[in-house]
Amino acid sequence: MSYITSFLAGITDSYNPCSIGVLLVSLTILLGLKKPKMIGIFGISYLSAIFATYFIIGIGALKAFHLFGVHGFFGYVSGVILIVVGLIHMFPHLFPNNSITRWMRSCHLPSSLNDHMDKGVFIVGAILGFLIGLCTIPCAGGIYLGVISLLALKTTYAQGVLNLFIFNIGFILPLIVVFFLATRKPVLEKLKQWNAKLARYGIIVTSGIMIIMGLVILWITRGF
Repeated sequence: MSYITSFLAGITDSYNPCSIGVLLVSLTILLGLKKPKMIGIFGISYLSAIFATYFIIGIGALKAFHLFGVHGFFGYVSGVILIVVGLIHMFPHLFPNNSITRWMRSCHLPSSLNDHMDKGVFIVGAILGFLIGLCTIPCAGGIYLGVISLLALKTTYAQGVLNLFIFNIGFILPLIVVFFLATRKPVLEKLKQWNAKLARYGIIVTSGIMIIMGLVILWITRGF
């Protein structure tokens, strides 16, 4: 897998309702406090925590795949998981009243954190970023799993780590852009409206990508 492909996959994986939604809600609170310095501190801690959490999870998964191999049984398991996760993400749009699939796609974050935003903005940002980094795995992590599986099949561990780093650069860049744009209140309100409207289409696209990547992994595994 080329570095450009990893970078583009990271950008694709970046759009999900979890990370952007929490960022916009938090900025709404911070803009209400009218303390510009706190916005910058929150952005640094939140985005850094997401990047670090997602990257570390990826390294751990890549190491496990290299130890156990992503060929034969494990290759088929990875491919099937990707296809199933992609279908599960599509289910709420096919069956909107299905409570099980809605729960699997939701991000359960402690709302009380927002109450302490003005007291420890750096810590709150880091905690939210860490939780979103974990929550993104079931929310949109299928693409990440697919990339890790392909890296384990086609590259050495060291090359895979570098590809994951580039993937995560692509993953975090759109969030950085959204953060800077959303620090202006009129733009923030527009972004919240667009995020609500585009969330459904974003999930359908990423779900389709997960299914395609699952099929690709199954096809590659057959060659071993």
